[in-house]
Amino acid sequence: MTITDANKLVRALVGEDDFHDVEDVLYSYYDIAQREIATTVSPIRKSVEIERGIAQALPSDLYRIVHVSCAYTRVDKDRILAVGEGKARVSYLAYPERITEKTPSGFEFEVSPESQSAIPYFAAAQTVLADSDMRRYYVFTDAFNSILSNVALNNLSRSKLTVLKTEELR
Repeated sequence: MTITDANKLVRALVGEDDFHDVEDVLYSYYDIAQREIATTVSPIRKSVEIERGIAQALPSDLYRIVHVSCAYTRVDKDRILAVGEGKARVSYLAYPERITEKTPSGFEFEVSPESQSAIPYFAAAQTVLADSDMRRYYVFTDAFNSILSNVALNNLSRSKLTVLKTEELR
């Protein structure tokens, strides 16, 4: 889903008048929603190759290291030292790129396609938050949370579970 697609859905949800009142702040709502989604139910997985034996800067979009292909030490919050010689691969979870007013309207959200559809509902909820009648806010917020719950359940169902017999634990 692109920003243009999200704008069309928000316009349909909140109506033309409310849409034009907040059109300039929708980008910040999209940014907040995408960051929340990326750090909860739909992580953005990336990897980078680093040189071993030299303290290397970690990617600026990193929020959690998932795996390093060798032994390593965190020098500080921004650097890592991989043990040995040659190359090492760092797999990590990343923050999405910031969405601002300067982001092109053709920009596609970075979270999974199944969770992208929640983003316009978050923006629509924020748009109508100041209404004296809060029913639309609750409807949009429920839709946002419902989509993310379904994504989380789908992710959970794809997880591998290992069952050990009690005897195997002794």
